[in-house]
Amino acid sequence: MRRALALVFAVLSMTAVWAAQPAEQEMEPIPAAEAERRVGESRDFVANLLWEHTEVYWHSGNWDEVIALCRRIVAVDPHFVEAYNGAAWMLWSMDRDDEAVEFYRAGIAANPDEYEIHHEFGMYYRSRQKWDEAAEQFRKSVERGAPAYFQHTLPGTLEQGGRKREALAEWRALLERFPNDPIAKRHIGDLESQLEED
Repeated sequence: MRRALALVFAVLSMTAVWAAQPAEQEMEPIPAAEAERRVGESRDFVANLLWEHTEVYWHSGNWDEVIALCRRIVAVDPHFVEAYNGAAWMLWSMDRDDEAVEFYRAGIAANPDEYEIHHEFGMYYRSRQKWDEAAEQFRKSVERGAPAYFQHTLPGTLEQGGRKREALAEWRALLERFPNDPIAKRHIGDLESQLEED
C-alpha cells in the first residue's frame, strides 16, 4: 500500500508544482462547471489508481490492505460503489459482520439509487440466512432497476424464507418485466403446484 500511496502523492505533488509555476501570461478564470469537471477527473484518477493497487494485495491474500485501500478510495470518491462492495464482502468473509454492515450502510447513504450495493447487501444477509433483511435489500435493488439475473434473488429469497405466496407474486411481476425469462416461468409453475397441494 505504501507504493500506491507514494505514487498518488507523487502525482499530486507534480500537479502542485506545475500549478505553482509562474504563468507567462495572466491566468484566465474558468467557468465553475469546467473547474468541477477538472476536479472530478482528478478524483477519478486517484480513486482508479488506488483501486488498481487493490489487485496486488488481493492476490497476495492481504485483505486488510485491500480494505484499507477501499476506505481511502471512498474517502476520495464516495460514489465508487465497487470499493464499498469489495471491502464489505471481505469483511463479512472474515466474520467481521459489524464492520461489513457499516460499510454497506455508508455506501447506501452515499449512493441511495445504486441497485448493486443493495443487491450485495442482500447477498450478505442471505449468506447469514436472514431472509427478511435480504428480501428488503433485494426489493430495493429491483426498485432501482437491477438487471433480470439480479432480480431473481428477491423471489428466490422469499421462497427460501417460506414466503411462497409472496415469492409467486414476485416471480409473476418479474415475468411481466422480462417476458422470456425461463427461470421465472419454471419457478411460477413449481410454486403454483406446491400451493395447490397445500
